[in-house]
Amino acid sequence: MNHQVHVEIERKYEVDDQAVVPDLTGVAQVARVSEPETVTLHAVYYDTAEFHLAAQRIVLRRREGGGDEGWHIKLPGTEGRLELHWPLGDDGPIPEAVLDLVLVHVRDHPLAPVAHLTTTRTTTCLYDANDVALAEVADDLVSAGDVATAQLRVWREWEVELTDDAPGSPKKRQALLDAIEKALGTVGARPSASVSKLAHALGRERLGEQPPRRALGSKSSAGDVLRAAITVQTERLKQADPLVRQDEAGSVHTMRSSVRRLRSILATYRSVLGSDEAKRLEVELQQLGTVLGDTRDPQVMHDRARNLVRSQSNKRMHEAVLARLVTGKEAEYQRSLAYLHRILSSARYFRLLDALEEFGAGTGAGAVLGKRSAGRASKVLAKPIGRDFARVARRMKSVAKAGNPDEWNERVHEVRKAARRLRFGVEAVSSGGTAVFGEKAERLAAAAERVQDALGEYRDSVALQRLLQSSAEDAAAEGENTFGYGRLHALEQQRADLAIEDYARARGEFRAAKKWLPGA
Repeated sequence: MNHQVHVEIERKYEVDDQAVVPDLTGVAQVARVSEPETVTLHAVYYDTAEFHLAAQRIVLRRREGGGDEGWHIKLPGTEGRLELHWPLGDDGPIPEAVLDLVLVHVRDHPLAPVAHLTTTRTTTCLYDANDVALAEVADDLVSAGDVATAQLRVWREWEVELTDDAPGSPKKRQALLDAIEKALGTVGARPSASVSKLAHALGRERLGEQPPRRALGSKSSAGDVLRAAITVQTERLKQADPLVRQDEAGSVHTMRSSVRRLRSILATYRSVLGSDEAKRLEVELQQLGTVLGDTRDPQVMHDRARNLVRSQSNKRMHEAVLARLVTGKEAEYQRSLAYLHRILSSARYFRLLDALEEFGAGTGAGAVLGKRSAGRASKVLAKPIGRDFARVARRMKSVAKAGNPDEWNERVHEVRKAARRLRFGVEAVSSGGTAVFGEKAERLAAAAERVQDALGEYRDSVALQRLLQSSAEDAAAEGENTFGYGRLHALEQQRADLAIEDYARARGEFRAAKKWLPGA
C-alpha cells in the first residue's frame, strides 16, 4: 500500500462564535478568494494507553470525508509537519503499511481509539494573480470525544494551511502567513493555544514535550557525556527502523551503523560506565548487528558485482555472469530481510529499545554507573581512547606473524574491526552536542577511518572473488562458458591489491596519529 507525502505548513487560531472570516483579497499576493465549500469530516485518532505517539508528537488517524480522506500519520518537521496519507480502505484494523511507520514507537503496546472528532469544515481557497492556489482557510466547528474520560469538547477554530504551490522560500512563506494572520487578527482571531485538534480533544495544549538537552563539554561528567552519546545513536537507530520496514535504499546500512556505534561506545568506555546493564546491552546489540549484517552483506555483493560488470565494455559476455550472481544474492537478501522484519517486530527488540532509552536517560536498570563516570569527561575519557589506539597498533603488528593467507585475512579483518571501534568511540565524544575533544581527536578518528575503509574494500573484494569462483564452478557444471567469471575475478584481484596498498599508506598515517591522542 503506497502512501503520499505532504509537508503541512499551517497556523491555527481561536475565534469567537460570532467571528466571520474576512475577505482576504489584496492581502499579500492574494488576488482572489474562492467561494466557500462545506464538508463534514469524521476522524478517529489512535494511540496507546500510555500515549506513546503523542509523546513523540506523532498523530495517527483514520478520517472519512473531504478530498483527502484516508489514514494519516503526522510527524514533527522543521518548518511544518510531515503528513503521510494512505487510501481509506475497508473499515478494519490499522493497515500494516501504516503500522510499520509507528511500530518503533508503540512497540508491543496495543493501539486503540483515544478520540473521536466530527468537524464541519467550511473552506475558502486563496489564489494569486496567476490563479495559483496559495493557501486554504478552514473555518472548523469541532465536536470531540475523549475516549478515556468520556468528556465531550466543542470548539471553533480557523486554520490557514499553505498549498504545495505557496512561495518557494521559508522567508516568503512566513511573510504570507504573517500577512494573513494580521488580517484575521482584525476580526478577533488569536493564535491557538493547542497545537492540534487531538491535543485540544484531550484537553492539552501540546501533545508531547521533548526534554531539553543539557549543554555538555569537557567539564561535564563522563557519565553524562556517554549517556547523551548513547541517546543520539538510539534516536538514529529508531529513525532508521521504519525505513528498513519499507525497504528504503541504504536503510539497513544506516541501522547497522547505528548499532555498531552504540556497541563501540559501550565497549570503548566499558571501564568508565562500570555497569552490568551496559555489558548486557553490548550482547543484545551484537545479536541485532549479526541479523542486520546477514541482510546487508548480500546487498553489498549484489551492488559490487553489478557495478563491476557494468564497468566492462563487453557487457553481453558478462550479463550471464551478472544474472547468476544477482539472482542468487537478491533471493538471499529477500530471505534475510523477511527474517529481519520478524526480529524488528519481536518483544526482544522492543525491550532492547526500552533499555537503550532508559540507559540514555539514566533510569531503570542503567540508572547507576561506576564511580569513574562521575569524573570530568576530558580527563576520564582520554584513557580508554588511548587503550583502543594501542589495541589497533597491536593488531597491526600481529598481521606480520600470520602463517598463511587465510590467517592473514583474518588478522587484517581484526585490525579493521579495532579501527572501526576506535573511530566510532572517538567520534562519539568529538562531534555534535557530545563533543568533549576537539580537532585533534577528529584527526585521530579520520586516521582510523582510512584504515577501516581500506580494509573494508579489501574484504569486500575477497568476498566477491570467492563468490565468482564458486559461481564459476556451478556454471561449469551446467555447461556454461566460464571465461567471464575468470575475467571479473582477475579484476577483483587487482582491486584487492590496490586496497592493500591503500592500507599500507593508511597504516603509516595511523601510526603518526598517536600525537593526536587526547592528552598527548
